Amino acid sequence: MSKERIKDFIDKQLENLEDTIYKIEEDKNHIYAIFTEILSENANIEITFKLLDEVLYMHSITYGWKPVEKGVANKYFWIELLKTEA
Repeated sequence: MSKERIKDFIDKQLENLEDTIYKIEEDKNHIYAIFTEILSENANIEITFKLLDEVLYMHSITYGWKPVEKGVANKYFWIELLKTEA
């Protein structure tokens, strides 16, 4: 799995936002982006990624596994990142 590819995807999504803090962790099946600050607000959001046949997928509780790099598929990343925790 490529931590660098996921970091590049996230950095591209956040290129105009300076106050987002995250770290990337990896196990043998998935890579996790853990956000601790988003838009100057404290956060505790973990987003799971995986590469399958060279396609980058992101997991959303609402939508399941979605490819996120083509077209407007990055909307699933933003929905997951900005949703309010209940």
